[in-house]
Amino acid sequence: MGASKKCALLIAAGHISDIIFKKIYSNDKLLIAIDGGYDYCINSGFTPDIVIGDFDSLNQSLINNQVKIIHQTSQEETDLVKAINWTISNGIKEIEIIGVESGRNDHILGTYAALAELNQEETFPIKIQIHLNDFIVYYIPQNKHLEFNFDKKTHLSLFCFSKSIVSLTGVEWELNQEEMNFSTRGIHNYSKDKKIKLFIHNGGPAVLFIRR
Repeated sequence: MGASKKCALLIAAGHISDIIFKKIYSNDKLLIAIDGGYDYCINSGFTPDIVIGDFDSLNQSLINNQVKIIHQTSQEETDLVKAINWTISNGIKEIEIIGVESGRNDHILGTYAALAELNQEETFPIKIQIHLNDFIVYYIPQNKHLEFNFDKKTHLSLFCFSKSIVSLTGVEWELNQEEMNFSTRGIHNYSKDKKIKLFIHNGGPAVLFIRR
C-alpha cells in the first residue's frame, strides 16, 4: 500500500484545526491514523488507510474492517515514532504530521524528541513536516541543502537538537558555519530576502519553525 503513494499524512490524537486539515488533505496521500487519531478521522467523515499504535487509547474492535491495522506493542518508543519508522520503511518520501500540539506537555515535547532520534542517513531523502496551528515545522538532517521562498519578514525559528555547525542566509540574523546547541539562540528570526538557504554542516538534526 505504501509504495503506491509518495506522501503520507500522519494524524495524531491532539487538537487539529479543521481549516488546516482541509488544506493539506488529499486522496493522493496515504492517510495514517496514529492510535486515537482514528477518532478524529471518523468524526470528520473519512476513513484512514491505516491505523497504527499500541491501541491504549483506541478500542481496536471498533476500527472499520477496510482499514489496515498495524498493532505495535513496544513501549520503547511512542506511537508517533512507530508511525514515522513504518512509513519510512515502506518507501514513502514525504511525511506530513498533524495533531501533536495539545494534551499532555510531555507528549508535546515527545513529538520533537521523536524527530531528534530519527536516523539522519535514513531520513536524508525524506521530507518531513509538522503542521501546527501557527507554524509549519520542517525537519532538517545533517548535510542537506534546503532553500525556502518566503515573503519578506516571515517569522522563523531554528532549533538544533545537538551541537551543530550551521549556515543560514537570507534572514535578519545570518549564520556562517557557526556553532549552535539546543538553545534559544535561533528563536525569533525573520526572512529579509525572498529566498533563504539553510545547511547543517555537522551535528543535527534541526527543526525550522515557519510562521503561517
